[in-house]
Amino acid sequence: MKNLFVILFCVCGTVLHAQIGIGTTSPTSTLDIRGSLALNYRSFTASTTAASTDNNLLFTGTSAATLTLPDATGCAGRTYTIKNVSTTSPLPVLTVSTTSSQTIDGGSSWLLNDTKEVLTVISDGSNWNVISSGVSKTRNNYVLVQSVSDFPAPVSGIITLAAGTTYEINGTIYLTSKINLNGCYLVGMDANNDKLIYTPGSGELFTGTKGGTVKTLTLAAITTGAKLFNLDMGATENLVFRDNVVASCKDVGLVKGGYIVFFSVVNYSGNINGITYQDVSNLLLDNTAWFATNSNTYEKLVGSFTMIEKLGGFSNAVSTNSAVGLDVSGVTTISDAATFKNTAMMGTGTRVNGSFSGKWEVECPGITTEKDDVATGNLYLTSTASTTFSGTNVPTKVLGTTTSAGLFRVSTSGNNRLIYDGIKTRRFSVVASVSVTSTSANKYFSFYIYKNGVKLPESEQAMRLSTGVDKGSLTITCTVQLTTNDYIEVWAANTSDNSSMTVETMNIAIK
Repeated sequence: MKNLFVILFCVCGTVLHAQIGIGTTSPTSTLDIRGSLALNYRSFTASTTAASTDNNLLFTGTSAATLTLPDATGCAGRTYTIKNVSTTSPLPVLTVSTTSSQTIDGGSSWLLNDTKEVLTVISDGSNWNVISSGVSKTRNNYVLVQSVSDFPAPVSGIITLAAGTTYEINGTIYLTSKINLNGCYLVGMDANNDKLIYTPGSGELFTGTKGGTVKTLTLAAITTGAKLFNLDMGATENLVFRDNVVASCKDVGLVKGGYIVFFSVVNYSGNINGITYQDVSNLLLDNTAWFATNSNTYEKLVGSFTMIEKLGGFSNAVSTNSAVGLDVSGVTTISDAATFKNTAMMGTGTRVNGSFSGKWEVECPGITTEKDDVATGNLYLTSTASTTFSGTNVPTKVLGTTTSAGLFRVSTSGNNRLIYDGIKTRRFSVVASVSVTSTSANKYFSFYIYKNGVKLPESEQAMRLSTGVDKGSLTITCTVQLTTNDYIEVWAANTSDNSSMTVETMNIAIK
C-alpha cells in the first residue's frame, strides 16, 4: 500500500509540471491552444464590479459610471479588458476604480473619456498594472477597394458611390460598369500601382451629373468606343482631378458644366483623343503634362466660361500624330478673364488652334505673347486733305485719310484715331510725327495729342512756316493712361490766324 502511494504521488507530480496542449499532441508551451479562444464578454450600462467570470467588459451606458476592480491580492495574473463604447453625446465618462486602497499603475483610478477608448489591466497580486491603453478608432465613411466587389453594387450598369464616402483604391481594378462619383473622394496611395481600368467598348468610366475628387490614380479607358469622362454636371458641382496618370485612353472624353473644374499635376500619355471642357464656370488647369505619345487634339475648350486659368506644365504636339496642343476655336464667351501662362508649347504639330480674344492673357514659351501689356497700334496718312480752322488758336482734328498697321488690342474708327480695346487700364507711350505745308507765310501752328476729344497739354509742339512753300516737320511724344475704348487723335491749331494747312505726312504709334 505504501509503494502504491509513492507511485501515485510521483505520477501526479509529473502531470502537474507537464505542458498542456489543446488541439495538439505536441504542446510547446505550458498551455498550447491550436484553435480559437473564447473569453467571457459582458456589456453594462451602469456602475458595476468586475467579477471573476469576466474578461472583456464593454460600457454602453448613457451617463457616467464606475467599474470597480476586485481585490488584486486574490487574483494575481488575472486580466481585464475594458472599453467605453457608448454612443451618447457628449460621451459619458467611465471610471475604473480599485478596492482596498489599491492602485492602477500607481493611481487610484483610470478614466475612459474618449470614444472607443480601451484599457487592459493585470493583477500582480498586490495592485493592478496597465498592459495597454488607448483609443481604438477606425475611419468613418471609408472603404478600402481591393476588388470590384468592394464598390457599391451597380444599378443599370452604374456604380453610384455613397455620398460623403472616401474610396481608397488598392491595386489594379478592372471595371465593366460606369462610376457616378456622387461628390465622393476616390483616391489611391501610389499612382503607379493603384489603377482603375475601364474595359467595355462603349460608354465611359465617369458618368452622370455629379462631381467629386479623383486623386493619385492611373486611369484608362482602353477599348475603342470608350471614354474616361462623360460628365454633364450641375452649376454648383465641383470636380477635382489631381496627381493622376491618364494613359492609353481611346478618348479622354468630355467634362461639361460645373462650378469649379480643377485638373492639377496630371500626366497624359498614349491617349488617342484628348479632353474637351465645355461650359465650365471656373476652369483651372495647372501643371498638366501632355507627352508626344498623345494624338489628335489634347485639350479643347468649347462654349461659355466665367474664368479660365491654364498654368505651367507642357504640351508636346507632334505633327505625325495630327496633334493639336490647345484648341480655343470653340470658345464663345468668357465673362471675366482667362490666363494662359508658363506652359511650354512644343513640338512640330499645331500648338494652338483658334485665336485668343481680348479676355486672355497669354505668355508661354513657344507661342506669341498676347496680353494687354503688349497692346500696340500704328496708323499713317495715305491721302492728304486741307485742315481748316474756325478761328485763331482754335484746335481742330487733323484731316486726311489714314491706314492702320500692327494693331494688337488696338483698333481704329474712321481716320486719325487709335482706340484701346484691352481690359486692363495701362499707360502708353505715344509718338506722332507730322510734316506740314501752308499757303501763307509766317504762320505758327501748334500740334497736340487729344484723348477722348480732350487736349493733353503736355503733348503740345509748335512750328513756324516762314514762306508759303515751306514744309515743316515735328515729333509729338507723351505718355497717356488709357482704359477700354479710350482713343487718341492728333489735333492742331493755327496760332496766327484762321488760315488752313495741309498735313503731308503723319504717323502715330502707341505702345
